[in-house]
Amino acid sequence: MNKCCRLAGSALIALTIWTTTAWAETRYVSDQLVVSLREQPQQNAASITHLKTDTPVTVLEETGDFVKVKTEEGEIGYIQRHYLIPETPKSVIINRLQQERDRLADKVAELQKQLTLITSRSEASQQELTEQLAESNRQLGALQKDLEECQAALIRTRQEFQALQSDASEVVAIAKERDQLRKTNQELATAVTELEEKVKDLTISGLIKWFLAGAGVLLLGWIFGRFSGGRRRSRL
Repeated sequence: MNKCCRLAGSALIALTIWTTTAWAETRYVSDQLVVSLREQPQQNAASITHLKTDTPVTVLEETGDFVKVKTEEGEIGYIQRHYLIPETPKSVIINRLQQERDRLADKVAELQKQLTLITSRSEASQQELTEQLAESNRQLGALQKDLEECQAALIRTRQEFQALQSDASEVVAIAKERDQLRKTNQELATAVTELEEKVKDLTISGLIKWFLAGAGVLLLGWIFGRFSGGRRRSRL
């Protein structure tokens, strides 16, 4: 019985060390989206496959704005740097905590079963199992607390993401309104230019008319003067 408990404790420690080591070399696809894994470090390069949010990939090398990665399925390609984050996503942490909680819950159940089966054994053995059960319950409680905190953080992250989406929608609407105002201003400027041309043409036309009218008056005065002068000479 003691040997089984020691093996279980050793397995838990080994799992913790292995999990810490495995996380060190992994990055995850960020945001609520699907990104393309491309053949070359170019935006228009052919797509190998598509990776969803929180998909883990192994970084092979970094090339400018792109990172060469390898998926768990063994596919190798390039992803834009800003789509990757080094932090383990909350959903992955929650899943791992849930698995660890279930494992510890199974261990607690097994220990309880063993405690029931060895009621005929010595008091010392029963005390040891009781302590192990209490420790497992303590670890289970701590994991449950961590799980609740991660779930709360995930809810806050989703709310912040929704707020960002709402702000982005408002920015798009403002941009459309701005473009419409620019178009309207351009149309008004064109109309003003056309009106200025028309006014200019009308002004020139009016000046010509006034000039002709003045010339006509002078011509009539001259003719009238000639006519009046001829009549006076005739009378004399």
